[in-house]
Amino acid sequence: MKSIPFINLFSQSAMGLSVHENDLIITFVHKKLIKYSHEKLKIKDFMIKNPQQLESSIILLKKFEGDVILSWPREHTIIREIDYPNTNLKEFKEALGYQLDSFVPFTNEDVYFDIHALSQTQHGAKVLIVAVKKTELDAVLSKLHTLSIAPSRVIISPFAYLPVLGEKKCLVALISKNTKNYTYNLFENAHLVSSLVAKTENEVTDFIKTAPPGEVRVIGNNYGFLPEEYKALSNVIDEYSESYGSALYGLLDYSCRLNLIKSRRKSFNPQMVFMSSLVGFIVLFVFLIPYIQKMNNQAVLKQINVQIKKIKKDVTAVDKLQERIVVAEEAIKTVNGIKEKYCPRIDVIMELAKILPNDAWIKSFAIEKNMFEIEGDAASSTNLIPILENSPLFSGVGLASPVTKTQTGREKFRIKGNIEK
Repeated sequence: MKSIPFINLFSQSAMGLSVHENDLIITFVHKKLIKYSHEKLKIKDFMIKNPQQLESSIILLKKFEGDVILSWPREHTIIREIDYPNTNLKEFKEALGYQLDSFVPFTNEDVYFDIHALSQTQHGAKVLIVAVKKTELDAVLSKLHTLSIAPSRVIISPFAYLPVLGEKKCLVALISKNTKNYTYNLFENAHLVSSLVAKTENEVTDFIKTAPPGEVRVIGNNYGFLPEEYKALSNVIDEYSESYGSALYGLLDYSCRLNLIKSRRKSFNPQMVFMSSLVGFIVLFVFLIPYIQKMNNQAVLKQINVQIKKIKKDVTAVDKLQERIVVAEEAIKTVNGIKEKYCPRIDVIMELAKILPNDAWIKSFAIEKNMFEIEGDAASSTNLIPILENSPLFSGVGLASPVTKTQTGREKFRIKGNIEK
């Protein structure tokens, strides 16, 4: 199936993973054209089973080809929200690897990290720095490896719920009660507004009163901690919703580009030492921004001038290639003009098969330019010429040789005619 070109445009699959307490939740989502279907699976006590115990679960998993997205629990994630006074987030992310301990109590050797822009303007952006301890994530990835599962992407649970919630115009609060704490996520217009961790029900109540949501979603059936006025507005989301939303990231295009395991591929680049220092000064000393921007603009201008000189040869090559394209287009136009003058042989064969009576048999068939000749036998060959003449595909139909009879009394014929385009 994979050898058929463009087959993935019509049939796609993705696997979503989420961890709830000690259980692993798996959802397979399949897309055929515009129709979606899904399958759900839970591996109980996944987090506390040893590799030998997990091997028995492999038989529950079908051979899977497609994107695998793991949603990491919010309560095991470190998130910092900062205002970054620049629009080049790619540059900030690269430099962050050398300044990470300025924002979270770990270095990039201790955690996997990524960034996500909550909002962005021409003057700067509000950015989430997301980090997960390597030891914790590696332990789960190792267990998944036992099941022959290798995630291609790791996001965090607040983003996994975005496809499930949809584009709500009002503020939507999503609350989850865990063993030790609560997670409180706020969404609006298919975007994450904030993500917080609360230790008590009172803190959750304070979050709700600070920015009253228009709708409350609770993961699981336990929503007794909600204020009375919000219980009527609350809806329950089942534990499979997170893995289902994760799988949809493998099939649809969402604005969230978060991927924690990308940091594994990063390599040391000496030039980034300078860039990290530059970004650190931007964050810590905002008043230096105008001067630094001026210096950066001058450096960029010099680089552009150097690049312009280097690409002059490439521009010349592109012009020559454009001329070749024009010649090729003329050749294609000529070929198409020739093709229009001739009728495809398959059309002639199909027409003959459609109009000839069942008692007529064609033993030989030839086409030369726009003429055809058929040879065969029939119960009565005199009726064949008017039948062929009545077809819009043929004209000038006549006998190519006299009709003769076979020993069985059938009439042998040779008929020729013109093919109309």
